[in-house]
Amino acid sequence: MLRILRKKGFAKKVIWAVAIVIIISFGFFGTAYLLAGSGRTGYAGRIFGKKISIDDFNKIYQNTRIQAIRQYGTNLDKVAHLLDLETQTWNRLILLHEAKKRRIKVSDDDVVKAIAEDQSYERNGQFDVLLYNAILRNLRIRARDYEENVRDNLKISELYKQVTSSVTIAEEDVFKEYKDRNEKIQVSYVFVSPESFKENISVDELEAQQYYEDNKSDFLMPPVINVQYLTFNFPEEIKDTAEDPETASPSQEDQEFAYEEKKDLIREKAGTIFEELLVDPDMAKIAKQNDLAMQASGFFSREQPNLSLGWSYDFLNEIFNMDDDEISEPFETKNGLSIVQIKERRDSYIPEFNEAQLKSEEAVINNKTKEIAREKATEYLEAIREELDKSKLRDFPKAAKELELEIHQTPVFNRGQYLPQIGISNEFQEAAFALTEDDKISDVIETATGYCILHLDDYVPIENSGYERIKEELAQTLSDDKRNAVFGDFVVQLRIEARIINNLSRLQDQAP
Repeated sequence: MLRILRKKGFAKKVIWAVAIVIIISFGFFGTAYLLAGSGRTGYAGRIFGKKISIDDFNKIYQNTRIQAIRQYGTNLDKVAHLLDLETQTWNRLILLHEAKKRRIKVSDDDVVKAIAEDQSYERNGQFDVLLYNAILRNLRIRARDYEENVRDNLKISELYKQVTSSVTIAEEDVFKEYKDRNEKIQVSYVFVSPESFKENISVDELEAQQYYEDNKSDFLMPPVINVQYLTFNFPEEIKDTAEDPETASPSQEDQEFAYEEKKDLIREKAGTIFEELLVDPDMAKIAKQNDLAMQASGFFSREQPNLSLGWSYDFLNEIFNMDDDEISEPFETKNGLSIVQIKERRDSYIPEFNEAQLKSEEAVINNKTKEIAREKATEYLEAIREELDKSKLRDFPKAAKELELEIHQTPVFNRGQYLPQIGISNEFQEAAFALTEDDKISDVIETATGYCILHLDDYVPIENSGYERIKEELAQTLSDDKRNAVFGDFVVQLRIEARIINNLSRLQDQAP
């Protein structure tokens, strides 16, 4: 409950205020919502063999969107394409079906209490009815929809509790996690790079062709697009002559105002051209009529977007979802605005050998150099161990120097830390932390860039006092992670059992 609700004399007043807001919306918006989808035909799909009407799907979709609005606010439009709200809606429908099957119910009082405890609607430490209504109004969410969303959330929360109630975390697991996060180590290592053997490797055409035939799927080219676009550049930005904006002279303020007016004119021009393109999508023709230069990006893929265009990675990714003749709305960058249209699209394909020959030759060379590097590293390991056996001191740097091998040393590091030359390599780090005082030399360890032989230089143990300070918090984090994983598996299993039949694409195709 809110802190103010705990104070004698205020609890009933505040709860009653919340109840009035909710009850009124339940009564008024409830009927209006039911009428909103009347007259629609067909159904959105099936789960567990049961039809899901369009109205029911839209209702849950709206609730899913409310959740996204609460989480992302005004940034929702920027991340909506990453959220897949449609899939989330089906998941929500499946979970609510399971909650109903388990006879999980939530009363109006529970909904009232949940909203009263939401600090988003507090002002001066207590629930504020006006603030509550204002927030929903600004988010364009009807109170009825929001409160039903709260009810569904409480049902799913109860389902989550039931599914994960048996999850426990042993103290040894908490200690191990603390140890893994906080213990540190330092190692020396010999590094054998495959790159150093490339000069001595040759590949004939028959080898390259055989590799191509054996590994055709490796040469699969991703879908690519070439876009044409119009650019509307902003004027050069006025440089600030005053360090403090409050000390800027009237003339400087006038210049800044004039600059913003020029930007607005450019935005208006881009909007006008966009409207013309909606009527006639012939970009070359519209560009000529308006004395604009049309440019082309050249082919690029999702995996290797053309970042030189100056567009955001998210927008470059979105372009692939456009239809061939579709015109993008003017989108703004720091330098101006652009309007984009796909000029040409190429589907994924496996190239013929003559197109893939250079790539095949490079793959053969890489395989050969990796094999040579691995064999050399194995030889070096045997030689190092023989050299160490000659001396009671077992001096790793000296043994490597005797064999004319270069030694590298890491800083003191813990798991997950970036290391010079090695980068972030789980194989390297796990091998390092597996070393002991009795077994200081590793086997040959393969990393993304080459092969290593590790030697334990120093080990920094954990502080038990630090563990005592954070063990409860860490245990809760691990418990939450494990519960989320269990519930995630539960949702996957439910989706399999639900046998979802999705009619939405078919309905969209049939729409006039």
